[in-house]
Amino acid sequence: MTLDEIRAEIDKIDSKMKELFIKRMECARHVAEVKAATGGDVYVPEREQVILERRSSDMDMQIRGEYTAFQRHLMSVCRRYEYGLLDMMQEQAVSEALERSGFTADTEHSRVEIEFCCDYAGSTLNLFINMADLNQVGILELKLRVQDGRQEVVMTLEGNVKDPGMKRLLCQIGKEAEAFRIVGLY
Repeated sequence: MTLDEIRAEIDKIDSKMKELFIKRMECARHVAEVKAATGGDVYVPEREQVILERRSSDMDMQIRGEYTAFQRHLMSVCRRYEYGLLDMMQEQAVSEALERSGFTADTEHSRVEIEFCCDYAGSTLNLFINMADLNQVGILELKLRVQDGRQEVVMTLEGNVKDPGMKRLLCQIGKEAEAFRIVGLY
C-alpha cells in the first residue's frame, strides 16, 4: 500500500469511529439521566477495571497498552460528559469541597488551588490534566510528589469555582481522586 492508500483507509476507519463515538455519547447521556434519577455515582472504578481487563485480554501485547490507554481516555471523556449533565452533582461536589476547606464561592478569586492523590501504579493524573484542557481550565502550576506508592498533586487552576468548566472539572477530580480538597482561592 502507498502512503496515500493507507491514509484513505485511516479516513474510512475514523469515519466509522465517529459514528460509534456519537452512539457512545448518546449512551453516556442515558447513563447520566439514570444516575440523576437514582443518585448513583458516575465513576465506579471497580467496574471500569473489569471492563478494561475483559476488553484488552485478547489484544496483541504490542498494542495492548495503547488500547487500554484509549479505553481509559474514552471512559474519562464519557464521564466528563455525564458530569456536565448532572448540574446538581456538580453544585454539591463543589459546595462540599469549599465547605470542607472553609471557603465560599463568593470569595473573590481568579485562581483555584487544589490537592489530590492518585495511585502511582495506575495513575490517572494524565486524564485529569486532559480534563482541565477539555473544560477550558488552564493549569498555571502543577506540583507532583511520589510518596508511599501515591502521587500527591497540587494544581493551581486559572478561573473561578462558579465557572461552568471549573465546576465540571472540580466535580470530576473530586469524585475520582483521593484526598481531594480546595487549598486556596486567589
